[in-house]
Amino acid sequence: MTNAQLVLQPRGGSRHNGPQNFERSVRRGVRIADIASELGDDLPALSRLFPDGTARLWGSTPTASTGNAKAVALRDRRAGDRILFYADMGFFAEATILHVFRNADVARAVWGADEEGATWEHIVALGDVQEYESPIPADSVLTPLGLSAPLRSITLIPADRHARLGDLHAEQASPRYWLLQCNPAVWDVWAWWQDNTMELDRWTVAIHHQDLRPGDRFAFWISGAAAGVYGLGEITSAVHRATNFDSYWKEQPPSEADVVDLRFDRYLFDAPITKERLQSDPDFARARILRMPGGANPFPLTPAEWHVLEASAAHSRTNRPRRSETVLTSRPVGDVPEDTTSSNNGGPRTVTYPEARLIKQYSEFLGRELRCLVGRLPTGEELVCDVFDDRQTMIIEAKASTSRQDVRMAIGQLLDYQHHLRPDASLAVLLPARPAPSLIDLLKATGMELIYCEDGTFHSTRAPLTAQGAPVER
Repeated sequence: MTNAQLVLQPRGGSRHNGPQNFERSVRRGVRIADIASELGDDLPALSRLFPDGTARLWGSTPTASTGNAKAVALRDRRAGDRILFYADMGFFAEATILHVFRNADVARAVWGADEEGATWEHIVALGDVQEYESPIPADSVLTPLGLSAPLRSITLIPADRHARLGDLHAEQASPRYWLLQCNPAVWDVWAWWQDNTMELDRWTVAIHHQDLRPGDRFAFWISGAAAGVYGLGEITSAVHRATNFDSYWKEQPPSEADVVDLRFDRYLFDAPITKERLQSDPDFARARILRMPGGANPFPLTPAEWHVLEASAAHSRTNRPRRSETVLTSRPVGDVPEDTTSSNNGGPRTVTYPEARLIKQYSEFLGRELRCLVGRLPTGEELVCDVFDDRQTMIIEAKASTSRQDVRMAIGQLLDYQHHLRPDASLAVLLPARPAPSLIDLLKATGMELIYCEDGTFHSTRAPLTAQGAPVER
């Protein structure tokens, strides 16, 4: 039996600069030359341990107590001990402690100080640093040790106690969480969804073959302009080789590839969890799909990242639309096309897309992304509304002018969209200026909201609009 102890080390969250400190001093390491003047008697030891001149360091702030778990760990840990790093309800990395020392000057030079002025002066130098491809759930480590999540303090586990953990590399965390990315320029996911004729029951994978297994959970990510999560489900097989592929490939499908079998249990095509929304979520903002979207399938997700998706998808539909239902897809409204010149019997004319420009102007006023709804009716007809504001469950039709003809056309289109796409949605007409009073009365009589631009800002007949797009409370 080894005499090495086990150190359970919380990394700390964003408020305490945990992710940044780990990136700075463990992943990248610290140049010994940059802290040589502060190292004092520990300079020879670090120079010997890290002949390439870059030291992997981690630190802990002091504690006033002498008997709590943190005090015991700081006092009794030693070179040769194993350290497991914890964050977001999982253990994500391990290393070996090579050297233990205390130096406040080094800590301030590397990490600064916390909001109370303390610095991480109890320092360990690390070797054999390894980050797990998929975090090990906290309970898989803590429960056998008689501890419970969350891990709030650095904790030292004696050798005879941590032996019961076994080999964590062989530990199969159940379940693991993955993200499978689809590039719609390669595989026509929109046609697949709208055709509504076949289940998507497998997906190609290039890496993590030994880690994927039945029971793991997956999120289905579509890349490009409409980037976001459009489904959740379960992996139902180990990796296996496939040779026959469907007709939705825009490029030549592979002759053979490694795949896993899938079963979707949440569909979010009508209300995806968008990239814009996930970038602003502190529990998802560091996800690998956002930092390195060019990576290969699958992308591992931490438990915290998965819980963000699971909570957001709680009220999504659990099955594909029936043949008698309209198939809905939510997509970004898109950029304004470039002006073009076309010819007809009257000679050349310039096409300027004023409605698209008005929608873009309104989106910029709101300060957020707007989307549209695409509906494939059971008859095969396709309806596309100009804007669907999911924050207000509102369908918006934009028109290039305030003419009676355009307003009357907008009213008819909105009723059509509401009936076939979202019966629960409220309706609004978006115009480039305030229309005639009789048209305002007409819209009020139909129960539709009027949104119009005046002096570079937008106004509503239902409630004042703020620059952030939310109606002002009255």
